[in-house]
This record gives sequence, C-alpha cells and structure tokens, in this order.
Amino acid sequence: GGTGEAGATMLARRHRIQKGRGLVGRAASENIPVLVTDVSQDPAWLPNPLLPETKSEIAVPIAVGDQVQGVLDVQHKVADGLKQEDVQLLLSVANQVAIGLQNARSFEQSRSQAEFETLVNTIGQKIQRAGTVEDVLQTAIREVGVALGASRVSASLRPIRKAAEPYTVGGDAGADLKR
Repeated sequence: GGTGEAGATMLARRHRIQKGRGLVGRAASENIPVLVTDVSQDPAWLPNPLLPETKSEIAVPIAVGDQVQGVLDVQHKVADGLKQEDVQLLLSVANQVAIGLQNARSFEQSRSQAEFETLVNTIGQKIQRAGTVEDVLQTAIREVGVALGASRVSASLRPIRKAAEPYTVGGDAGADLKR
C-alpha cells in the first residue's frame, strides 16, 4: 500500500524495487532498517519522480524471522526530518504488521483446512448413506465432480468373481448418473 496520490499511482503501476537496489531494496535484502537523514548524500538512494520532495527516508523490513515479507518505507520532505528514534517506532510497527500477516496466513490455512475436512466429511456421509454399490459409486462420482468442478468423472471396480464383468459408473458431474 501507499499513501496519497503518489502511493495510489505506485500501487496502480505495481511499483516494485529490486532486492538490493536503493534503500528499500537494501532493507529487504539485508533484513535491516535503513535510515538516510539526507538522501542527497547517499549514492544508493533511488529518486522517485512521484516523490520529488523526499529529503530523508527510512526503510524497515517487515520480517518474520529471516523471511522478509515486505518493507515499510517512509519519506520526509525535510533533511534530518527522520531520526534514529523514528526507526524504533517503524521497527515496532513493522513487527506488528509481520505478526498480523502471519496470523492472517495461519487463519487462512486453518479455514482452508477446515473447509477441506468439511467437504471430505460431507462426501463421506453421503457415501455411507448409499445402499448399493451403484449408489456408492454414483454418489462418489457426483460429489467429486461437483467439488472439483469437473465436467466428467468415472470410477471402475474390479470384478469380485472372475466371471463377473467389471463394474463401471461414469457420467457428467452433478447429473443423475446411471450404470
């Protein structure tokens, strides 16, 4: 994200900075905060035409352990407008963002796992209610087809006796399937 018109424009353009390039890239590649109190004195600083008034800048990694998830970047219009104590504030905020990201991802994984388990249980219950081999196969085919959005699903069983024909059921997913 970003603030103001410049931030919105950078988001719309999908603005990215290569790891290792500029202050943001250095913060990301080295997983360290980077404070430049006067950007005109730092040869690594990359000017952004959308932010022409930048005079000082802090880039702080948003990291979970060694894994950098992003960078919190702040520009100031005054040289020496950002100080070391500002780095501490941004580090605290970046750590909170990292924890929030980790929590959100864990929640999403848990939700996804719960949805998967619910689907498997629902299909299993429907299969358990089937009274015949054909009903078991038709239920499994129909439910798998719907769950996967498949246009066609089939299943085959080996014959129980040597003389018996293989038992095959197939059809369009979601349709009434017949043997």
